[in-house]
Amino acid sequence: MKHSIGHLPPGNPKIGNAVPDEKDTLESSFSSAEVDSGTQTTLKKSRTGVMAPAHRKTSMEILAMKTAAALQKKADPAQQILQMGFPNWDEDRRGVPNPLIRGGLFTTRMSTKRMSLKSEQIASLSNSDILYTGEELRQDDLTVWMSIVNLGRDKPVGEPCIFTAYRMIKDMKWRMHVDSYTRLRACIERLKVTSVKITTKGQDSGYAGSLIRDFAFNNVDEAGNTRWMVRLEPAIANLFLFENTTLLEWEQRKQIGTRAALTLWLHTFYSSHREPLSYSVTKLHELCKSEEKKIANFRARLRNSMETLIAIGLLENYAITSDVVHVKRVRFVQRLNA
Repeated sequence: MKHSIGHLPPGNPKIGNAVPDEKDTLESSFSSAEVDSGTQTTLKKSRTGVMAPAHRKTSMEILAMKTAAALQKKADPAQQILQMGFPNWDEDRRGVPNPLIRGGLFTTRMSTKRMSLKSEQIASLSNSDILYTGEELRQDDLTVWMSIVNLGRDKPVGEPCIFTAYRMIKDMKWRMHVDSYTRLRACIERLKVTSVKITTKGQDSGYAGSLIRDFAFNNVDEAGNTRWMVRLEPAIANLFLFENTTLLEWEQRKQIGTRAALTLWLHTFYSSHREPLSYSVTKLHELCKSEEKKIANFRARLRNSMETLIAIGLLENYAITSDVVHVKRVRFVQRLNA
């Protein structure tokens, strides 16, 4: 599969099986030729120029080598499988990195024209620093990205995720209409042409790159559905640290609908806090990049969104006193099958 945007070849590709490149093949050949696993013996050249056994590794040395190799593989983003790190991640509760949902990277704007940003400092909570270049991202882009990530959660990050547009639209509970197919394609194209740099204070890892590495599509498959292949950048796995990832209630997000952008943003924002802090109305207006010019109008919309979050089961109650928003989340109940 080429890394450029194009069309899938005819036929059904093998899902999740990336074709090794020449470098991988050569490295594999060298690794098998250089080490004799039966004797664990290395060779060195003597003064006479003859290769002779130098040192037979002890069992402790062999164990140390295997442990080091396992740790290195675990640390390699290209080898990470998200499902292994989050066993409770399933179709109903889906992982999303907190830096993506605790600020204005995915805005609440609904106007027709999207802004074009270049090295924009994104408003976010104080522990994250985000620079973004690309077309403005909104809540529909986040929904599409989360759905794609969920499809690939059980394979190494960066391997192809193959799906039909019908399956994706159904998963997101968008209406089955030609407009939804057009919207899906626009979101994927927009997520591809992005550059985002995310660093979190107090952590060694971060991410700089695109939210989608590349994609390809066929106009129709055997059943008449558009077929897509999408890959993420392997290094994006660095954002999915255990303490830095939220398992979002997907059904709740679908209940909110596609038009209630502020409610969708508040749902992800408060989902990322087990015990939410209190924030001013002005701060929430800044973080979600609301296009409401008057705070009074934003405050009214905020109240309506809070009522919806109570109705779908995320919040127990809320209050706005002295223009500060206080919320209490519904107590999380561990699932019996988790």
